Formats: sequence, C-alpha cells, structure tokens
Amino acid sequence: MQDDYAGDVGDFGKYELLNRLCGADGLGQTKLTLGVLWWVPPPYCVNAARGTQKDGKHIGYLEPGKCRKFRRCDPCLWEKMYRVVHGHRSIAAVEGSGVLPAGTKFHSEPQVCWSYRDRAGTEERRRVWLQYGRDTVEGTELVFVDPDNGFEPKSVKSHHKMGPKHVFYDDLDAHVEAGQSLVVYHHLSRNKRHVQQISERLNTVSERFDLGERAFALRFSRGSGRAYFVLPNPAHSDLLAERAQRLIDSPWGKSGHFDRCIYRP
Repeated sequence: MQDDYAGDVGDFGKYELLNRLCGADGLGQTKLTLGVLWWVPPPYCVNAARGTQKDGKHIGYLEPGKCRKFRRCDPCLWEKMYRVVHGHRSIAAVEGSGVLPAGTKFHSEPQVCWSYRDRAGTEERRRVWLQYGRDTVEGTELVFVDPDNGFEPKSVKSHHKMGPKHVFYDDLDAHVEAGQSLVVYHHLSRNKRHVQQISERLNTVSERFDLGERAFALRFSRGSGRAYFVLPNPAHSDLLAERAQRLIDSPWGKSGHFDRCIYRP
C-alpha cells in the first residue's frame, strides 16, 4: 500500500470486502474485529515506481458519467472514497475516513531500508518491523495484509531489494498460530489466465498453512487484476465463506466487480 494508491478503484472494492467479512454491513450479528497491516514499502521502492506505475490513476469510478455502476453498490462508501481522493490523498486519510469499522487497528509504519552490504542487518530490521506489526494488531480476529505485489514469487527473497513489495509465507505464521483469520492482497500478472494464477496460488497457500478447503479467494476485476486470499481459522470458516458468497450475490458480483469466488478443488 502506498499513498499514491489511496482511494483508487481497488481501494473501493477492498474496503467493501473487508467491511462485509467483518460483518460491518449490518447483515450479520457476529462482528469480527479488524487489524490492517498496510505493508508500506520503504522510500526507494516507492520512488522507483513513481512516474511509471498507473495503478493509483484508477479513479475514473468517481467521475460523472462513469460512477453510476460503482456508486449504486455502496453509496456511503463511494462518498467517503470521493472525499479521500479529492482531499489529502494518503494512507492517513483512509485511516481517518471511516471506510473501515470503528476500532480497526492500523500498522502503517514504513518498512526498513534494504542494504546489499548488510544482509544480517536488513533481516534484523525486518524482523523488528514484523514484530511491531504483530503487536499492533494483536487481539484482532481478522487481519488484512496489503503488500504492493502480493505473495512471494520464486525469484525474490525477503532480504532482496524488492522484498518489501511482497509478503512471505513465513511472515504470516505467527498470525495463523495466534488464531487470527487472514485476508491477503495479491496482484495478478499477465503471464497466465487469472483463474489459473489464483487456483495455483490457492493450492500452495492451503497446503502451506494446512487449511484444506477452508481457504478461498475472490477476484476484483476493476482497474488492474487483483485477488484477495482468505485464510480462515476453523471458527471463522463458515462465517467468512457465507459473507463472501453474499458479496458475490450482491450488485458487486452482478455488476462484474467481484466476479467469482474460487475454492480449492
């Protein structure tokens, strides 16, 4: 997550999903407390992308003539996103906008700078940053992890220069062990069909965390292709699956924003 992305169409779908999974839509009696790990990259990652990336420019859903199919899905959320984009567009503005449930805990500390000459120091600073994040969201029932690029690729390690743009499986172990359910953002590439990418990653995630068929994913197709992987603990499994399906059955799904829910075969 970066300030430049705040309020884009991906954010619009992201916050709707999190509100529904937490039960903040008022359609379920069980509310889940939310923790957000923004996974903010260090300055060099942001500066390297600035001027070339277009993700943060996906704000056409707020423009007259284009907004109808988005606004009707959730007028209240749409209005809040409009104020974020046309105000001081930033992560801090999102946190103060009320787009997520009251009491949400946010970890927005940027990650540490990488050093080619000091791998041990880099890994230690990263360990401290991860622990700070775990402490910040301790006690919450649902944790959202929002890296720039998503889950770890085979070509990048956590101590590499581009490591801060990814979440690594080891980063999530402590949250799973603490009984927290997870929602993890993952950016979809153009190398394979989206459905294939999601299915392959879902199988890997399910096996890595011994989730069986509890894990599932939802794809949001507006702007750039992205998926949200939901890793429920046993107590939340049915609840989160039901709420995700309710989203798919709503105007969000019928309008093609969230187009399908994919379960591990």
